[in-house]
Amino acid sequence: MRKKVTRHCEPLGEAIQTGLRGFTLAEVLITLGIIGVVAALVMPGLIQDWREKSYSTAKDVFNNRLEQATRQMNVNEALTGYSTTEAFVNELKKYLKILQVCPSDPSGCFAATVTNSDGSETVETKDLKNSGNLNEGKWGTKALGIGLINGYTAILSYNPACSIDDITAPGSQTTSCLSLVYDINGKAKPNKIGKDVYTLNANIFKSCSGIKIGKLCVSSSNESYEPIDTCDGNSEYDDKGSSNVFCSSNAWAGAKKACDDLGMRLPTQIELDSLYASVDQLGASGWVWSSHEGTESNVGVMNFSTGEHYAEFKDGTFFGNLAVRCVK
Repeated sequence: MRKKVTRHCEPLGEAIQTGLRGFTLAEVLITLGIIGVVAALVMPGLIQDWREKSYSTAKDVFNNRLEQATRQMNVNEALTGYSTTEAFVNELKKYLKILQVCPSDPSGCFAATVTNSDGSETVETKDLKNSGNLNEGKWGTKALGIGLINGYTAILSYNPACSIDDITAPGSQTTSCLSLVYDINGKAKPNKIGKDVYTLNANIFKSCSGIKIGKLCVSSSNESYEPIDTCDGNSEYDDKGSSNVFCSSNAWAGAKKACDDLGMRLPTQIELDSLYASVDQLGASGWVWSSHEGTESNVGVMNFSTGEHYAEFKDGTFFGNLAVRCVK
């Protein structure tokens, strides 16, 4: 005889309830709230870091393109011999993608105002109409504004007396024919020196926010800086590449960049001598960098405590902890 089997079935809903458990609405909302708070704390810093890196990259791109353009003009013997900035720009158009030229009012191609690095001084760009407004030397030429295809804008003046004898001259030499202020993101803010606005052979601010020593404006304290890698030879701060054995940690190049970011520059050795005469006014001591490059691996330095000049490795390891005083 077949035995009867009795099966007992549990309700489906009860089985699910006893085997699985989900998140409550309150738990989900609390988790989302925590994520939102963390994002609110972290995102501004990330955005700022991204913005600073994009500014730095855009600046390098502009400098490289300008140097390549002027070097090519020099190779083609088309860099010198112009009596006006406008005549020079008409030739520059063949080497650089210029969309707009503003010969009568530079501010037509540029932001209306530019502020210095600490925001204490503002210059109206409509007043930057001649070479004397951009450069300490007066070349007797008018400045004009330009707009490039990638959104960069600039106000520049040309030196009719410039001369480049060697057609293989580096870009830093070929750009010595120009004085300019440029903005890497056009008329958009912040329009501030060291942020989105930079200068080349130019000083557009008349007052000195540091210490005035003779004709020099000197930064009022030692500037902080970090070594940079210049081994690829593409850096505007040192183009010696790997021939400089200290290129991977180039403190001198970092010092030059720190001054450039302020719209200033490293002093020459002669200028350091004049500053040493006023060292008490500066409140400075110890070794300081100069702009003088001796060899691929050495540069000139000075001791503000003794007035002595020596050569230093570009990574700053011989004397150690060299100071930076920027001038304009």
